[in-house]
Amino acid sequence: MNEPIDIKTKKIVSPQYENKFEKSLVLENLELNILSHWDTWGKFQQAWTSRAYRVFKDLDKYVVLIYLIRNNWQTLSDKFQVLSMDEFYDSESIIIDKINLIQISNDLNIPKETIRRKVNELQSSDILKREGKSIIFNKKGIETQKPNDTIELLSNFIDKKSKMLQGQAWFGSPLSKDYIKSFIKKYFTLVWLRFFRMQIPFLTRHRNVFGDLETWIVWGNIGLSHQYQLAKAAEKNLISSPITLKSYYSNVADVKIDRGVNASSIADISSIPRATVIRKLNWLVSQKAIKKNKSLEYQMKKGGKLNNQISENFLLNQHSVAEFLTDIYDLMKNSKFKL
Repeated sequence: MNEPIDIKTKKIVSPQYENKFEKSLVLENLELNILSHWDTWGKFQQAWTSRAYRVFKDLDKYVVLIYLIRNNWQTLSDKFQVLSMDEFYDSESIIIDKINLIQISNDLNIPKETIRRKVNELQSSDILKREGKSIIFNKKGIETQKPNDTIELLSNFIDKKSKMLQGQAWFGSPLSKDYIKSFIKKYFTLVWLRFFRMQIPFLTRHRNVFGDLETWIVWGNIGLSHQYQLAKAAEKNLISSPITLKSYYSNVADVKIDRGVNASSIADISSIPRATVIRKLNWLVSQKAIKKNKSLEYQMKKGGKLNNQISENFLLNQHSVAEFLTDIYDLMKNSKFKL
């Protein structure tokens, strides 16, 4: 079989690997470093979702937007084309053919009519327009989701995981943050396609568990507070047994914590209106996933059906993170794509 050729440059763009890393080895190292890993992962997601919410005030709308953009990058990948960040965002418009609302609804587990409404809202905001079964993003629509801040966040995350893996003979030397950032910008559509392949199902799973993504964000702020206290307890050797991926969530929920997080702090960090935050907190209390103390601060609570679902979701998500990191490190260290 002939190797695929870049339509524009006629250069081979196939990411054929001399060696390939094993996802199981990456996952094993995430588990060995679970506290530091989840701290960086949790903070990355907190920052990413807060930025998205500030822009769109509606995370379902944002997920629909990035799903559509991802389809464009998948089409490029299918044609063996790779665009740099500058090349992609220099485009005056991009066309996504044959949009199927039922397929989007099934993939995102969002009702078809909600998908239709979100697409119409994006059209009203002059981010895209519909022509038959096609969707066209104009310059404003393309620029709206330009991930300037997220590239910094993702580069930092990949950099820290690279340093975590550097002691392993199979991984080799760590990648510098500057190299990671430059690689992402040069092979932007290739890397960001992989990021969205992880991120969209990740968000969809959380939406399925919590009912909506805003509730997940509210809960996540409380979870990060507990994670911080768990890490402190581990530093003081107060944790009697090893923390594994399976036991991690119960350890986080069970760690002793003197102070909780109040609604105003969550609203400030997440950009979600305080009234909405309070409504989400009340629902989480009713589901026995969190509790409120006398100071009107919220803490996690062990037990309950929702907590079981969150724990199962956590394991699925860590497998996805390991798969993403394995793929990214293969691209950066083992493929023909070089700076």
